[in-house]
Amino acid sequence: MTPEEKAIQRLIVEIESELEHLAALRDEAAQAPHATGTFALRGRGSILHDFYGGIERVFRRIAEELEGGLPRGDQWHRQLLTDMSLEIPGVRTAVVSSDLVNRLDDYLRFRHLFRNVYGHVLEAERLARLEARLPETHRLFEEELRAFLRWLEGAA
Repeated sequence: MTPEEKAIQRLIVEIESELEHLAALRDEAAQAPHATGTFALRGRGSILHDFYGGIERVFRRIAEELEGGLPRGDQWHRQLLTDMSLEIPGVRTAVVSSDLVNRLDDYLRFRHLFRNVYGHVLEAERLARLEARLPETHRLFEEELRAFLRWLEGAA
């Protein structure tokens, strides 16, 4: 096995591990009480924060391993998300669809908010909207990522 093939196999294993963690977060979100007290909102927000964080970890590893690094600049998080919907000839196929990128952008924006505001200003309605969309967003992400993994296995 070449060093490149070993790196691809390691990347596949790392992505599979993240998928397991994301499934656990999906299940945790489904069981979370929809209370609106400050502590409950902070806890619910933490699950949503972790959900996007796991997705971004997958994207980061793909960018680092296949593209030589992360985008640069203040908006690198958004650029990384957008880049994942692009096919890069000679490098990789698209990781996710542009439709999924639009869905994930809501979670990216929430993660930014969650990191930069006081917990007592979180809005229960916004959390509820993201929580309601999480199972379908997770399903789409896993489906599209598994298609990417099949491509990656073929490329190895």
